[in-house]
Amino acid sequence: MSASAAGRRLTAFAAAALAAGALAGCGSGAGSGAAAAPDATAESAGPDKGGASSGPISVTGAWVPEPARADVAAAYMALGNDGEQDDALVSASSSAAPETEIHTTETADSGAQVMTGAEEVPVPAGGTTHLESGGYHLMLMDLAETPAVGDTVELTLEFDGGTEVEVQAPVLERGRTG
Repeated sequence: MSASAAGRRLTAFAAAALAAGALAGCGSGAGSGAAAAPDATAESAGPDKGGASSGPISVTGAWVPEPARADVAAAYMALGNDGEQDDALVSASSSAAPETEIHTTETADSGAQVMTGAEEVPVPAGGTTHLESGGYHLMLMDLAETPAVGDTVELTLEFDGGTEVEVQAPVLERGRTG
């Protein structure tokens, strides 16, 4: 193989790797609440993931994957509702970022996975909703500092029923499942 052909292959590989890294912050997979890709699941709480509760709302398995980009990070967790009324996560904030958004991943007509903003995350009475790669998740935007593995990110979650939950989410290596 000639040096120029090898260079073209290396350039194509580098471009593909950069594109994959840029998309990694929001993950991929099938619809909200579906089984997550192995690189970002909240299903397995694990002893080193964050959790908290207030009233009927509980947060388990909270974590932030090591960011693929310096300016944004995702946050994953499970939201439980032991109450008798449906509720919904309606906003989130973090001291780590001036803006924290609720997102979901949808399948476009082309079949591509597309991240979009969501107004809320439903949490049914007596049920659990998973925030995970390929479904609902939080995005911390315009990070003041890029969190590193071993850091903890403070999240404040506000629910439609008036409940507020503060949770500490550890930053874990990408590819971690529990």
